[in-house]
Amino acid sequence: MTISTPTSTFAGLPVQQYTAGTPLPTDPAATAWKVATDWDRGDDGFVTDLTALAATDRAGQITALLLGQWSEASDPLPTAAITPALPAFTGVRHLFVGDMTFEESEISWIDWGDLTAVLDAFGQLRTLQLRGGCSSLIGDAVPFAPPALPELTSLTIESGGLQQRYLEAFLAADAPHLTDLELWLGVDNYGGITTVDPLAPLLAGDRFPALTRLGLCNSDLADEIAAALDGAPILQRITDLDLSKGTLTDTGADALAAADLGAVTTLILDHHYVGDDAVRRLRAAHPHITVSAQDRQEPDTYGDKTYLYTAVSE
Repeated sequence: MTISTPTSTFAGLPVQQYTAGTPLPTDPAATAWKVATDWDRGDDGFVTDLTALAATDRAGQITALLLGQWSEASDPLPTAAITPALPAFTGVRHLFVGDMTFEESEISWIDWGDLTAVLDAFGQLRTLQLRGGCSSLIGDAVPFAPPALPELTSLTIESGGLQQRYLEAFLAADAPHLTDLELWLGVDNYGGITTVDPLAPLLAGDRFPALTRLGLCNSDLADEIAAALDGAPILQRITDLDLSKGTLTDTGADALAAADLGAVTTLILDHHYVGDDAVRRLRAAHPHITVSAQDRQEPDTYGDKTYLYTAVSE
């Protein structure tokens, strides 16, 4: 699976791309505004358009902003160039960084760089969506402080291999009102974690006291995550648990069947490698939980080796 369809709605609003010189409508809050460049215009086009949007007399009325392709693949977000423009967007409550299809950049090549200054400029966010944050081969590691997002209610990070430095920073975020957290953890070949240990502070229930929906998705550690969830304190307040897009097998499904899943009432396993019998065992063990187990995959076998794939990794 690749991300091939441009985002058409964000935060419940239709998406429209902005280019410098375009007048904003009377009610810019009715639209989610996207800024993006292309191969010919490079990062100069991205900076020009974002700066022009910030300079409009209605920039403060914009509530949803998407940052799409900012330069060639693997170049970091030009934070220093755009930071002076960001204070103009006083009304932004919903932000998407990295809104690109695979034709613009494979997900594993989207480099955020240091997001600290960007997130500091949008301290009143309610929705934050990020795409990228993968292989450390993209560029040099940069420090990234845990963000303070006191109004944030929804955080989604889509990655083919979420680097541990980003994962740890976001798990340490000051986000007391966060209710929805979805992490695409990805695979180690693209920079993702190799054990479930970095998830321990989250599973221990020490973070995000308002959280009710948790997604630990798109992971090649799906079986290990399933085992780690047994009796995890965080599940005492999670009603919706999403383990979709990963490499869950009968081993993980049986671990979930035997587990104490706390307050969970909905369990999503879509895109998995679980056999029908194991799905039946899981449903029988937790009759009060609605289990979605669509899109079963078949392993690839080459010689004496078997390969399982997450939904998104490249």
